[in-house]
Amino acid sequence: MHWADEVAAELIRLHPNKEIFICASGITPSGTIHIGNFREAVTSYFVARALRDAGKKVRLIYSWDTYDRLRKVPANVDPSYSKYIGMPINDIPDPAGTGISYAQSFINPFEEAMTEFGMEVECINQAEMYKSGVYKDGIIKALKARKEIYDILMSFKTQEASAADRESYYPINIYCRKCGKDTTKVKALSNDCKSLTYTCACGHEESLDLNKDFNVKLPWKVDWPMRWVHEGVDFEPGGRDHSSEGGSYQVASVIVDKIFGGRPPHYRGYEFINIKGMNTKMSSSSGNAIAPEELLKIYNPEIILWMFTRFLPEKAFDIAVDEEVLRTYHEFDRMCKAVTDGTADDVVKRSISLAAGDKKPAEQISASNIAAFAPIVNFDLDLLVALFNKIGEKTTRAEIEARFNKIKYWLQKYCPEQIVALLADKNKEFFTGMSAEEKGWIKKLSDSLRAKDMTTEELQSLLYDIPKIDGVPDKAKQKRFFEVVYNLLIGKSTGPRLYLFLAAIDKNKLIELLGNS
Repeated sequence: MHWADEVAAELIRLHPNKEIFICASGITPSGTIHIGNFREAVTSYFVARALRDAGKKVRLIYSWDTYDRLRKVPANVDPSYSKYIGMPINDIPDPAGTGISYAQSFINPFEEAMTEFGMEVECINQAEMYKSGVYKDGIIKALKARKEIYDILMSFKTQEASAADRESYYPINIYCRKCGKDTTKVKALSNDCKSLTYTCACGHEESLDLNKDFNVKLPWKVDWPMRWVHEGVDFEPGGRDHSSEGGSYQVASVIVDKIFGGRPPHYRGYEFINIKGMNTKMSSSSGNAIAPEELLKIYNPEIILWMFTRFLPEKAFDIAVDEEVLRTYHEFDRMCKAVTDGTADDVVKRSISLAAGDKKPAEQISASNIAAFAPIVNFDLDLLVALFNKIGEKTTRAEIEARFNKIKYWLQKYCPEQIVALLADKNKEFFTGMSAEEKGWIKKLSDSLRAKDMTTEELQSLLYDIPKIDGVPDKAKQKRFFEVVYNLLIGKSTGPRLYLFLAAIDKNKLIELLGNS
C-alpha cells in the first residue's frame, strides 16, 4: 500500500464517523518558499487525495503565518530591511515596491505554483485571522494558564525552572502600536487576563483590551495547538526540526491536551530535500533556495509530484538540476510505460496516479533526445519536429512543445556545457593528429555517405562495420572510432546516439565536417 493510503486508512480507523477530515500544513513566508518547504504542502495534499479516493470529504488548508515577526533579512533582500526586524511580515512593504506586503511577495509565486500542480488548497492568512479577533478566546485562555504552560515548556528543557521566571512568563507577543515591533514586555495583567499593560523598547507604554485590541500573537508552541483546536485538524506533517525528541510537535501535543482541551492531529514527520550539486540544506535566509516555480520551468508538474510521492516523507532525496535531469525524465517515462503496459506494481501505479491525477501520461520523445538534437537546429521547434520525424521518431509540435520548452530552459540556464552543437568549420587540428587508420575509417564513412542515402538501420550497421578487424569487432577500436567522429563533428569525445545523430544532420554538412570533401 502507498504511504498516503496508509495514512488515510489510519485516519479513517481513528475517526470512523468523521464527516469532513481536515488536512493542514503551512509556513512562515519570510523569504523564498523553496521546494523543501513544498514537501509540507504536498505531503498533506497526497493524504487528502487518498482520503478523497477512499470516499471521504476533505478540507485541505494551508496556513500562511504572516503574523510572525521578521527574524533576519534573507541574503536576496536589501540589507536595509534590517530596520523591519521584529515587525510582523504582513506589515512590511514588498522589497520590489509593488505595493503588496513583504509576506505576499513570497506567497504569490508559491500559490501560482500550487495552482499549476493542480492542488486545490484553502489558504489562510494568519495575520488576518489574528487581527480579526477570532483567536481572542484562545489568547485569553493561554494567559490564564500561563504558569502551567511555563511548566510544560520547562519539562522539555534541561535547565532548571525558576520561580521568578515562572511568575514573569507570559505566552504572548505584542506588537507595539508606535514602532510596530515586538520589542515589548508585559508590565501588568488583569486578574481575568482580559486586559494588560505593556512597555516597548521604543519608550511607548499602553494598555490593551484583549477583547478589542488584536496587536498580539501567541508564540509558536502555543499558537500551533491553539489552531489545531480552532481548525479541528486531523492530519498535519512537520519537518525534522519539529519532529525531534522534545521538538515543537511533542510540546504542542501536551499543550493542546492540558491547556486547550483538544487532541494533537495525526502527524507525519518529513525529511528535508536537497538540490543535487548543492552541499548545504536549502534555506530561505541564506539565498540558496530553489522555489517550486523555478523547478516547474525544468520539469512538468506531474514529474515533480511523482518525485515526492515515490518516497516516504521520512526519507530525504535529491532533486536534480544538473545532468541528472535527463535521468529523472527517463525514469518517469519508464514508470509511465510500465503502468501503461501492465508491468508496474501497485505502489508504482499509485505513485503515478497520485502525481498525474486524471491525466494519462502519453509516451513522449525522450528528454535525452530533445537535449541532444534541439541545439543542432538552434532550438527551432518546427525544425526539431521535422528532424525527429525524419529519423523515425514520430511526433507533432503539440506533443513535444511543453517538454521541449523545459529542456531548453534547463540546458541554457543550468547545463550549457551539455549543449551539443555542430562545429562551424572542420576540426583541422584534430584531423591532422589522427592516425592513418583513423583517417581510413573516416574516408570509408564519407564515401559510404556519398554513395547513397541511408536509413537509420543502415547507418547503425555501417558504424559498427567500419572499425572491424577482418570482419571481427574490436571494442577498443569501436570506441575510438566513435570518439574520432564525435570530435570531427562537435569537438567532443562523446555525444548523442551516433547513428541517429548522423541521420539528423544535413549530409553535405556532415561530409564537410568529416574532412573528406
